[in-house]
Amino acid sequence: MNEEESQFDQDLKAKRGWWFSVMFLLLIVGLILFLTYVKIVDENRDVLVGILGVITGSISSMVAIASGRDPSEVEELREKLSKANADREALIARLRDAQIQMQLLREQIFELQTAVIDKLSLFSGNKVIKTKTADQVVLDPTVEEWIPKR
Repeated sequence: MNEEESQFDQDLKAKRGWWFSVMFLLLIVGLILFLTYVKIVDENRDVLVGILGVITGSISSMVAIASGRDPSEVEELREKLSKANADREALIARLRDAQIQMQLLREQIFELQTAVIDKLSLFSGNKVIKTKTADQVVLDPTVEEWIPKR
């Protein structure tokens, strides 16, 4: 129920914003039409031009609201995106650190295994693993099926 009420409140707020922006645009158009027929007095000209500049400067945001795009929603989405990017960067950093730790652990285990084989094996002093080249490896026929032909 709480989510439905919240959605209803947002819809109502969006409708109010839309109506306000439409009324504001009509007011601006009316003001422009009024000023085309009425001469501005020279002593108040600078003040009126400044006020009109401020009012007409907000036309773009009112048009955006009237067309269905709310600037506050865009800002809210930007904040969510920046938070998600920060979370992603933190996760990437944690993954990188975990990979470094895993690589360190693998190298330590490899060194320990090598030391144990050297000291405790009856192969002590002999090379236990004989390195082969790729040509010396014999594959099972089912595996060879899936290797691309050269």
